[in-house]
Amino acid sequence: MSYHDAMDDYDLPELTAQEVHERVEDWLRRLDDLFARIRRWAAAHGLAMKDGEPRPMLEERMERVGEPARAQPTLVLRSGEGAEVSIKPKALWVIGANGRVDVLSRKNGVYVLIDRAEPLEPPQWILRKVGAGGDGRAFDPELLAEMV
Repeated sequence: MSYHDAMDDYDLPELTAQEVHERVEDWLRRLDDLFARIRRWAAAHGLAMKDGEPRPMLEERMERVGEPARAQPTLVLRSGEGAEVSIKPKALWVIGANGRVDVLSRKNGVYVLIDRAEPLEPPQWILRKVGAGGDGRAFDPELLAEMV
């Protein structure tokens, strides 16, 4: 059974403390890489950026095995006209994905950025507009141009 099948059936396999730790570390690395990509794109397009308040990460699986709470980065992008996009991690363990990041655009509404990769594999970020249906689009920071 694949990871996504297991998640779809709500059949979450138990993880050891070491496995949870590795997944948390991987999630934080993926977030750092994602945010670095977004920062490079935003800088090249003249958008103002600021780090938002870090979001605490202490999910149920972490609590079960004694993994300490962690801080997740957040980012706010702002255009010269004042349009703003907030990028905030939501959770690592979500049904049907290997993590979720919320993208909130004052101009265009709410999006979710999910990683469709298997755990500990290179990320496959997909951007979906909430309520729009469909499979979403492979994420490229250029998609943020529609939101700011």
